[in-house]
Amino acid sequence: MKKLVVVAISTALLAACGGGSSSSTPTPRPGPSPTIQPNGIYKSADAVMVIDTAIANGVLAADSTNNLYSFDSATVNNETLALKGVRLWSDGLFVHDPEQAVSITFDGNTASAMAVIDGTSFVHSFTKQPDSLALNQITGTHTNADDGSTWAIDSEGNIAINGMCTFSGTLTKNNHYYRASVTATACTPSSYDGNYNGAAFTVSDGGTIQLVGALYNDTNMIWGTVPVN
Repeated sequence: MKKLVVVAISTALLAACGGGSSSSTPTPRPGPSPTIQPNGIYKSADAVMVIDTAIANGVLAADSTNNLYSFDSATVNNETLALKGVRLWSDGLFVHDPEQAVSITFDGNTASAMAVIDGTSFVHSFTKQPDSLALNQITGTHTNADDGSTWAIDSEGNIAINGMCTFSGTLTKNNHYYRASVTATACTPSSYDGNYNGAAFTVSDGGTIQLVGALYNDTNMIWGTVPVN
């Protein structure tokens, strides 16, 4: 399969309230709705993206050269999702640039990203995709023929992955994707051992449904894919 970019974007959208005078009962006034509603799964020719504006886990990304990214903040501004502050993991290298800015611009069902991150072009044009398959459609044991990893998922959402680490944890459906919470042991290298949160979602790639997983903690990010059909 083509290598995919994985982006999990989370923002906190706050509503303002207005009140009446001291002699009247205050009447809440909802704040303005954002111009865009970016939640969903998106795909370009060589990338995928998942967005959830209801949680506060920042931004996760993995590009076609296996660079892994997270972003410190995300703000909806008209038709744009403005990201600021990037953390980059690449073959053991870690870089944090709190001033790096990336914009994702939306137009209907399309989303465009254009930036240079640590000297590398980060340019993608995405189209919105269907929501992830239901849990009963991804249960079973699946194998990635490229790296030999196996992913076992049961009807309760428990997941076990044998690959660079032994992962065990849970998947919980959250609208268009799954929230992931796992523990990694017996990793190579052992510095990847620990607890992780993240996202998992399905996307069609050349007629094959891929389950994409992106995991992170304070020091590491891990991502992978496995066909489920």
